[in-house]
Amino acid sequence: MKKLFGFCKSNILTILTIALLAFIPLYPKWPLVDIRNTWVYVRVEDFVVLAALLIWGLRLGRRRQLLDTPLTIPILLFWTVGAVATIHGLLLIFASLGDVQGNVALLSYLRRIEYMSLFFVAYGAIDDRRKLLWVTVALTATVIVVALYGIGQKYAGFPAFLTMNEEFAKGIPIRLSTLSRISSTFGGHYDLAAYLVLVLPILVSMVFAVKHWFGRIALGIASLLGLVVMVMTVSRISLFALLVSVIVVVFCQKKKLILMAIPVIIIGMVLVAAVKPSIIERFTSTVRQIDVLVSAQTGEPVGHTTNVASSYFANKTVRQVYSTSVTDIYRHASPAASLVIPYTRIEPDPVLFIEPNAPNGENLPQGTGYINLGLSPVMRKLGHFYFEPIAKTATTSAEVFVINGNFLLKKVFTYDLSFTTRFQGEWPRAMETFKRNIFIGSGYGSVGLAVDNSYLRMLAEVGLLGFGTFLAIFIISAVYLWKTISGVNDRPVRSFMIGFAAGVAGLAINALFIDVFEASKVAFVLWLLFGVSLGTLSLYGRKSSDVYALFRSVVLSTPAIVIYLFILTVVLYSSLSRNNFVGDDFTWLRWAADCGSGVAFREGCNVNMPTFARYFTQAQGFFYRPGAKIYFTLMYSAFWLNQSVYHNVSMFLHFCVAVLVFLLSRKVLGNLLLSVLSAIAFLLMSGHAEPVFWISATGFLFTSFFSLLSLLWYISWTESGKRVYFLLTIVGFVLSLLFHELGVVTPLFYLFYTGSTEGWGKMRERLMGAGTGFLFLPLPVYLALRYFASSHWLSGDYNYNLFKFPLNAIGNAFGYVAFGLLGPLSFGVVQVVRNTARAHLIIVAGLFILLGLGIVWGWRKYGWLLGKTDRKILLFSIGFFFIATLPFIGLGTITSRYSYLSSVAVAILLVYSFNKVYLFFRVGGRTAALLIVIIIGSSWTLLQLMQYRQMQNDWYDAGEVTRKFIVGMDGAYEDYWRTEPMEFHFVNVPIRRGEAWVFPVGLPDALWLVFRNQRVRVFTWPTISQAFDAVAYDAKNQKVFEFDDSGMLVERKKLPSTP
Repeated sequence: MKKLFGFCKSNILTILTIALLAFIPLYPKWPLVDIRNTWVYVRVEDFVVLAALLIWGLRLGRRRQLLDTPLTIPILLFWTVGAVATIHGLLLIFASLGDVQGNVALLSYLRRIEYMSLFFVAYGAIDDRRKLLWVTVALTATVIVVALYGIGQKYAGFPAFLTMNEEFAKGIPIRLSTLSRISSTFGGHYDLAAYLVLVLPILVSMVFAVKHWFGRIALGIASLLGLVVMVMTVSRISLFALLVSVIVVVFCQKKKLILMAIPVIIIGMVLVAAVKPSIIERFTSTVRQIDVLVSAQTGEPVGHTTNVASSYFANKTVRQVYSTSVTDIYRHASPAASLVIPYTRIEPDPVLFIEPNAPNGENLPQGTGYINLGLSPVMRKLGHFYFEPIAKTATTSAEVFVINGNFLLKKVFTYDLSFTTRFQGEWPRAMETFKRNIFIGSGYGSVGLAVDNSYLRMLAEVGLLGFGTFLAIFIISAVYLWKTISGVNDRPVRSFMIGFAAGVAGLAINALFIDVFEASKVAFVLWLLFGVSLGTLSLYGRKSSDVYALFRSVVLSTPAIVIYLFILTVVLYSSLSRNNFVGDDFTWLRWAADCGSGVAFREGCNVNMPTFARYFTQAQGFFYRPGAKIYFTLMYSAFWLNQSVYHNVSMFLHFCVAVLVFLLSRKVLGNLLLSVLSAIAFLLMSGHAEPVFWISATGFLFTSFFSLLSLLWYISWTESGKRVYFLLTIVGFVLSLLFHELGVVTPLFYLFYTGSTEGWGKMRERLMGAGTGFLFLPLPVYLALRYFASSHWLSGDYNYNLFKFPLNAIGNAFGYVAFGLLGPLSFGVVQVVRNTARAHLIIVAGLFILLGLGIVWGWRKYGWLLGKTDRKILLFSIGFFFIATLPFIGLGTITSRYSYLSSVAVAILLVYSFNKVYLFFRVGGRTAALLIVIIIGSSWTLLQLMQYRQMQNDWYDAGEVTRKFIVGMDGAYEDYWRTEPMEFHFVNVPIRRGEAWVFPVGLPDALWLVFRNQRVRVFTWPTISQAFDAVAYDAKNQKVFEFDDSGMLVERKKLPSTP
């Protein structure tokens, strides 16, 4: 007994850690102490954790090194930010929210401390690497028990103790139906799935390390049972996260097994689908097509309708009360005055709307899960529909009401309830809370109990500072593990670390859709495993101070800078997703819907190789852009008319281009800070933002991306000589040609980079080399394909006037530089300069000749004052600018989107100039010089952000005009519009709203997307009288509509002519 006592005393923290790893997942969530203003309770596990912390605190008094961990500082910082954020919320924010209580905020804050404090207990528990096997045994046994209990819930009626709503959280045992998703000993199926995502990769990884057959069998059984239970939870994101985690484990353990594992995974998925078809139904129901009833006057949805036969109403009381709304059935008649209709008088194909239940308590606007309801095709017009409300009292005969009015039945794609709740309810609320104070958030408890995204919850509650400190915990842990594990030869330890890292990665994926870091059972286990893992690695001698030095190198590394650029891109452009389609967007979408053939109707375009081949061989007089057509076809087939996805792709492409600007700037400027600032300047520029805002211009983004990528691959080829980079250079060039004509200049970037960095003699040498000739080979092939595809070449606005080419080139070059430096604000100045130049061609030509001669003379006389690096930067940037504008510089018109690629050079030159200003003023002191540059840079940034905000408003307003246009056409819709030949005449069609396009083109295509009638003809007129002259009086198939000043569409009727 004395020996046992001594063993327990010396290993008390280890025993507590193992006990907690088993007790917390297994003990049901029975409430113990009620908390006012919430249905979250204090439970037994909280007292057990408190006892463990007290024991650890007593040990801390004797062993101060228990606090010497790699995560002590970031955890304490995270707690500090949380405290400041919550105090700030209590003082300044909570009063305006109304539904946030101080005691709930305090409880939420203390719970975070409670979760993470177990890291210190577990870290101090590991003083021998062999204890890791004890932890593995505990995890294995716990998973087996959890899985068996979950299976028992499914087939033996074991009770569940759920916390998914206020009634369940009272600890009442619930027997789940056979169709329910199991939760085992957890408070919900999502929590159980998240726990398995974290733990199962560890068990799978340990299978590769344990040599004894019994251990392997136990680990295999636990893993298999865990997978079975995971399938029973039917959690889509958790299944995906677990799949990723297990693949990472197999790759790290046995890379050769990956190829073998793929067919095993496929077979396993097939078997799972056969045994558990509900999981497939869960995935397929994410987006589905339904019939939706819409008010023709407002475009607002009424609800999802159901197809029934008239016999459905045989045992129901159908009342005609002449109501036009489901919200006030007896508005025009009392219940006694209503007319009862026999079911035999009901039409054969009635449209029925059954009032939906709202079991989750979410108060979402009706129809928030519908994907672009306005552009969804109209099926038919209705004068009434049947409404069946939820019975308020028990009756022998359910009541159904006839609702009269002007309605449309539309075929719509919609998200399921869980996605709708997140996209339209919880996530927007979290973002609104975050915007109240982006630095420290609004405090714990400010976003309610559920956000279903741990990252958004964290941003809302503790802001960027809290999110940053929390992220630092994971980055430091990853760095510590990466640098330490290379010196670990113990296979079980390595396997445990691999499994734990994969489990945390899976949990990070899970956190995108579930509040996993706040789910108590998951959070407790996570921080216990963090302590176990880092405590074990600490036995291999790496000091905490080494970790912080590594951390500094990590936060300044290229991957970290890429993350910063991504965050800045999201902050700047995340509001794009609410903008509707405009103008040319409808043209591209129609091509995607009918493959550009004008044949397909409702079935859409067949996404196959013949379709894609036709894009390469048949341009039909349009620009040769097969890549852009393939992109829109794939997007339409996958995401239909969800404009948010299209905008998100544009935003992501813009981010990728910014990353390439950073990488190219490092090659040109040779300075990390200046390279980062160049990429930031590129993101902040508002003058070239049109391709990001305008979905139709996505081809510019693709071409710019592939052109820059090809240039960087070319640079890598010249530096390393590796053939793979040579091949990738050609691939990038080819891809740049497929999205926009601008791609033809890509090889010139290669040559000019070589000439400006290695010398013009080296450029001539490369130009004469056999290898460089292959780089130009795609160009004649591309031109031949364009010719045989009958594509658009040079005509109209897209043509050159050789006589005016020099002046156009000079004027456009000035304009594109102004766009980059000053944004759209410069457009007026540019137009004045261009108009003045046209009126005084001879004088302007003389001035530009003198200016050019002066520049040449100054370069020859004083160019030597510039260093070699300065000359390289200036030559490359100026050359890059002119090459990027080469296809457009001679045109007789100028538009901001043509400045997108050339803005790369403007950004580099701008940052280079800022650096020179700093060096110039540095003689007066570094601080003063730095402040001067900061003031200049901040002023320029404010100028860009002001214009960006105005552009965002313009593009949003333009989208609202197109939305009102669709609603107006729906309001006037008649069923025969879908089948008969129609003529629509529109007056005062809006072309622009500020800097945004509305309907420069695309009006007929927008109508086609709504009505899907190939025999619709569209005409536009400047005045009503001209439109009336083109139509006959009272013509059924000729309609005239006018856009008013607000963008609303008004139908105009031609009066009979008087003799």
